[in-house]
Amino acid sequence: MTGTLGCNLLFAQNTVVDSLKNKLSRHTQQDTARVNLLNTLAIEIRRFDRRQMIPYTEEALRLSQKLNYEKGEGRAMSNKALIAYDSLDFNNVFSEFEKGQKILERIDDKEGLALLLRYRGRAYLDEGQYVETLDDYLKAIKLADETGNIKLSIDVKSNVGYLYNVIGDDNKAIPYYTEALNQSIKIGYQSGMAGAYNAMGKTFKTEGKYTEALDAYKKGLEIEIEQKRPESIAIAYGNIGDVYERMGNYREAFDNINRFLVYYRSKSKIEDRKSWGEWLLGRAFLHSGAADSGLYYGKHSLLLARQANYRQYLREVTQLIAESAAELKKYDTAYTYLLLSSHYKDSLNGEEMSRRTAMLQANNDLDKKQTEIELQKAKIRKERALLVMVLGGFVSVILISVILLRNNRQKQKANLLLQKQKQEIDKKAAELAEQKDNLEQSHRNMELLGDIGRKITSSLSVETIIGTVYDNVNALMDASVFGIGIYHEDTKYIDFPATYENGVALPAYSNSIYEENRFASLCFISGKEIVMADLQTEYKNYLQDVLVPKQGQQPVSLIYLPLKAKDKMFGVITVQSFQKNAYSEYHLYMLRTIAIYAAIALENAESYKKLNQTVDSLQKTQSQLIQSEKMASLGELTAGIAHEIQNPLNFVNNFSEVNTELIDELQEETNKGNLELVRSIAKDIKENEQKIVHHGKRADAIVKSMLQHTRSSSGKKEATDLNMLADEYLRLAYHGLRAKDKSFNATMKTDFDESIGNINIIPQDIGRVVLNLINNAFYAVDEKKKQNLNACPDDAVGRGYEPTVLVSTKKTNGKVEISVKDNGNGIPQKVLDKIFQPFFTTKPTGQGTGLGLSLSYDIVKAHGGELKVETKHVAGLPVETSSQAGSEFIIVLPVN
Repeated sequence: MTGTLGCNLLFAQNTVVDSLKNKLSRHTQQDTARVNLLNTLAIEIRRFDRRQMIPYTEEALRLSQKLNYEKGEGRAMSNKALIAYDSLDFNNVFSEFEKGQKILERIDDKEGLALLLRYRGRAYLDEGQYVETLDDYLKAIKLADETGNIKLSIDVKSNVGYLYNVIGDDNKAIPYYTEALNQSIKIGYQSGMAGAYNAMGKTFKTEGKYTEALDAYKKGLEIEIEQKRPESIAIAYGNIGDVYERMGNYREAFDNINRFLVYYRSKSKIEDRKSWGEWLLGRAFLHSGAADSGLYYGKHSLLLARQANYRQYLREVTQLIAESAAELKKYDTAYTYLLLSSHYKDSLNGEEMSRRTAMLQANNDLDKKQTEIELQKAKIRKERALLVMVLGGFVSVILISVILLRNNRQKQKANLLLQKQKQEIDKKAAELAEQKDNLEQSHRNMELLGDIGRKITSSLSVETIIGTVYDNVNALMDASVFGIGIYHEDTKYIDFPATYENGVALPAYSNSIYEENRFASLCFISGKEIVMADLQTEYKNYLQDVLVPKQGQQPVSLIYLPLKAKDKMFGVITVQSFQKNAYSEYHLYMLRTIAIYAAIALENAESYKKLNQTVDSLQKTQSQLIQSEKMASLGELTAGIAHEIQNPLNFVNNFSEVNTELIDELQEETNKGNLELVRSIAKDIKENEQKIVHHGKRADAIVKSMLQHTRSSSGKKEATDLNMLADEYLRLAYHGLRAKDKSFNATMKTDFDESIGNINIIPQDIGRVVLNLINNAFYAVDEKKKQNLNACPDDAVGRGYEPTVLVSTKKTNGKVEISVKDNGNGIPQKVLDKIFQPFFTTKPTGQGTGLGLSLSYDIVKAHGGELKVETKHVAGLPVETSSQAGSEFIIVLPVN
């Protein structure tokens, strides 16, 4: 199928909708039949355009209320709730469903109620309320079966399969969608087959069986195309694109994901679907080598998700942004979004685990208890009916006895029977009360496990995690001995850093995973639970011999559970008791759930450790790059420093020679007794000595400045004369370039604001920034001069062009600005946005590292300032028309 054909099918109309519209146009009578048509049409047309169902629903509701037609009103209220759901108006969704439910229950419209429960179950699923979702779905199946609506029953069974897919329980998902598929095939129900194939595809995709997932999704797509259901077609394309992306087939991935987005980009108020599609697109771009596009779509996906409060994929979206930024060497951005992804991971994992725990508990206990309660209630109703009948018989006996004065023995028997019936009813009531207490206890357990999970997963320290797990396990069961073993891949050992016996910490110990006579090793290698009620009688099921503990007593009952998250083994957890039969199914269930939390927490701690190691490595690399850049700039300064030191040294040498001559002359005049001339010579010597000291200090300052430039920054701010700093680096840079290239020449201009005074800065760092900007300015004007000379070789002065660099300072509005301005060619717009990126340079290979402006930008930012650029680019024009070209870099620093 071609892409164009696929897109056209997304917007095709359905024959069912057309048929219903024709019937509605012919049925103009304002009666209940029109209401039913309106409600049915609203549901069908929702599959194609959610907004189109609004007028039909509103008319159905108005007409139902006018006719006092409660069935139509209840179903219209259910449709109205769907409109709120499609508009992401979750504040009103459940209240609208509740209104419709009350009406449908009152008139006992089981089919309408089943539809409502199915739709409300989906809303609960999107809100993460899995227990409520399952409850609504199971009730809907029961009602659909009772009314003989097999198609509705099939649809809801596929929904239940999808629900179990969401919570990761594929074993429970498979029977539901398999039954839905078989029933659909049996009765030829195409939509049911499509729904079952979709649930099946999700299961295979989750398990990494991509070929099987593609097959299931494509079978569903074929049916949706045949049924002409555009939204379902679009979703199928999205799922297929997702699978292709995971397989690395990016051509097919882009094709299918774009078909998905073609449909949803034309719709409003469905930012959640758009967010998911753009996340898929960003993944495909990143993994196919276009990290910049991956970053763009990742950020836009995050924006849409926040607008729609769509939290399900926040962890994955922020991970995509971080990976794309890292690929582009935007390490600050990568680090920021990695931390954000870790935060979402902790938060969403905690919430998800709480929901899944509640779902598991509900699945294991609530249905069973509810069934038992219903059976007991039915029995009580039967017994109460019998009691009423017996009471009726008893009254008859009394009347007959009064009238006939007979049957005293029957009266006694009736009394005994009544007493017995009352005792049995009281007994059943007590049993119901006990079961109610059990249900309430189960609910409390769910809440308790949710709280425990949040506590465990809130830490990123292994020691804290182990301590938190121990405290909570010890409160729930006999944990006379407790330990968590952490697996280390490099040594193939399991370390037990903190094992407790009777509340006392035992020394840490380790054992190899290949030690066959260790329960911990066996549990880890097999990935299976070890549960024993009596060690002495049951150990042979696992080991040849029981090892005597190095510390502490020998336990009698024990549990070992693997710590596993995302198919990765992190270690084992164990609780042990000195009593036989210490652990029940309840304890095992609670420990299993806590083990899942502990594995997630250990995974988070490991990820956080790796993240910090990555950050440390990046910081070290950055420091090395900074030092390299400093040494490169030092090389450029060396000639300038030599020139600057030579001047004061010449003065020192000259004045020293003059003083030597003056001292000889002083001795001669002293011997002659010419005191007046002696005093004059002595004065000259003193003045010369002052000049020698002045120029010696000048040379000393230049050397110190050079050392400061090469030394790692102390990080301490000092009161610094910015004007002197800028002037010094201007001259050093100029003479350094002159020493390397005698043909280099440029006019240097300064315009310093003397009111600035001293400013608190790190002088080595800001000096480095100023030097870099000045060197770049000199490079720019020299390049332009060479271009002009090459273009006009007969004109020795390059058609009148005078290379000029202006360094200025000024104080304004509580800030200080240092400006470096040149009259070069300026910066082209296409590279202007990249000049502050690390390793970007326009200089020929070997002439620039691409780090100067990037490091300068970071240094100024660290000072609380800003590095700006203003430029006008002119290329390939004569000097007369390009005189206004050039660039100005401005360092803005706060005064305080």
